[in-house]
Amino acid sequence: MQCKTAANGTGEVDCLKEGRKVTRCAAGVLEDVNKSCLEEFRKHWSCLDDNNQQLWQCRRWERPLNACVFEKLNIEKKIPGAPENETPVHLRKRQIFAHSITTQ
Repeated sequence: MQCKTAANGTGEVDCLKEGRKVTRCAAGVLEDVNKSCLEEFRKHWSCLDDNNQQLWQCRRWERPLNACVFEKLNIEKKIPGAPENETPVHLRKRQIFAHSITTQ
């Protein structure tokens, strides 16, 4: 995306190499998650599938997945552009749009 943005919309062909690298990286991460945190991933995915991809409905299952990924793969979830002085949305105890309040 950064390559395409820098090319002012003309970088589709020029950015293929970078796109392949990103795709390989993402596929590798998903493979590692499936090997190390499959149960947590399935619970979170099932929740998202059952709740029309509404992230705030599935924080209860997202937290154990994030913890597993950090513990076993040393990957920490960070949201680009999130304000430094605020608790990230995925770590807030109360999800204001959720059907039920979860504090897990």
